[in-house]
Amino acid sequence: DWWYHNLGSVTGAGVAEITNQMEYDDEVAFHATQKLYEFARVSDDADRRPWCLTVSFTHPHDPYVARRNYWDLYENCPALEPEVGFIPYDSQDPHSKRLYKASDYDSFDITPEQVRRSRRGYFANISYLDDKLGELLSVLERTRMLDDTIVLFCSDHGDMLGERGLWFKMCFYEGAARVPLMMAGKGIKAGLIETPVSNLDVAPTLCDLAGIDMSGIAPWTDGQSLLLLAGGKERSAPVLMEYAAEGSYAPMVAIRNGKY
Repeated sequence: DWWYHNLGSVTGAGVAEITNQMEYDDEVAFHATQKLYEFARVSDDADRRPWCLTVSFTHPHDPYVARRNYWDLYENCPALEPEVGFIPYDSQDPHSKRLYKASDYDSFDITPEQVRRSRRGYFANISYLDDKLGELLSVLERTRMLDDTIVLFCSDHGDMLGERGLWFKMCFYEGAARVPLMMAGKGIKAGLIETPVSNLDVAPTLCDLAGIDMSGIAPWTDGQSLLLLAGGKERSAPVLMEYAAEGSYAPMVAIRNGKY
């Protein structure tokens, strides 16, 4: 038995009506909806307290299996081809060679069609997740709580999806390390900011929005509130990254400042 998920997620990519992860995320959406209704029942009470709800979905994630209605959205999608193609083992950097071993690459013969199907399944599950988020936003709107709620969406990691021949996370290349971070609410202007930031910035940002002094809660944090950046100011510190899990033999660190 392989100790970590291997490239069976790639060779097994395709369509399914239900998986463990779909069942889990369907249930997460259901319980989040019920919780929002609970908040709505007391939203007009004079002594109501502010609330914070964390809703954690697993999608998009391997295995690359999606429901048919989402799979069909990506027929002939041009992004099914990796931007950077397969790089042979001998031409890879030392860490990427470790990742080939960690994914049991030698036991598989991955075809271009399997790469496309895997990427298609991942993209399909992004659309699945988009619908789940839409359901929750619809509840906020129907219960008249949307205008009084800050919504922040982020993720813990991406997926290489065959770029450079790599899969899953486990590295600092863009596919694995770059994730979305979207924020909406009263006083937050619409726009796109390309400056790299970090998940370390999420807690300071939420505290800033809530009027909470972060120094009294977690004075050791390296994160920064993103409100200044959202208001057109420059970020004053580089982004710190760390990885110490599957595929690494020691903790890895990186510093990102702008493009580099």
